[in-house]
Amino acid sequence: MGYDHDTRCDGAKAALRREMRELRRSVSPEARATASVAMCERVLALPELPGATAVLVYGAMPEEPDPAPLERELRARGVRIAYPRVAGPRLLTLHWVDDPLELLTGAFGLREPAPEHPEALPDAFQVVIVPGLAFDAGGHRLGFGAGYYDALLAALPAETLTVALAYDGQIVECVPRAAHDHPVRVIVTPTRTLRVSASDHS
Repeated sequence: MGYDHDTRCDGAKAALRREMRELRRSVSPEARATASVAMCERVLALPELPGATAVLVYGAMPEEPDPAPLERELRARGVRIAYPRVAGPRLLTLHWVDDPLELLTGAFGLREPAPEHPEALPDAFQVVIVPGLAFDAGGHRLGFGAGYYDALLAALPAETLTVALAYDGQIVECVPRAAHDHPVRVIVTPTRTLRVSASDHS
């Protein structure tokens, strides 16, 4: 696999995934909408955002933080928006989308672009918005285990600002991780913004 596999890490991740999926399901639609707006306002307040000309967002699952308020504001500012599409095992392709109403329900029930939408390369974006189940103060991220975002994060240029959206309860003391896991640089919740130092990524 290219890294030392630790089954203890797998077990810890599985338990944390169950806990975090239950936490996300417990958030009411009204609370989710309010939290998503607060998170997106915090993203817009980041000093890197005014210089961004292209941003990658994601089509949210019903229970996860929704970047739609951020997308709407960025479009109003003339920023180009793209979404990921599941194209194969551990493979996301990135596509420019001019109208989010054109998104389709694809793999895993996610809202994603059709393959006909123009494709974008990972180095096209100044900012990438990242989903996840749990995060820690070092920027380490727990996803669903399929490896899609680990592969994407590994392909991004070092200067790309990666920003995770999370409910406050999704911030944990320590995310179990393996050598192939990739951290994010900023985590935004409804109440705080956590900026990860470069040393925390080691």
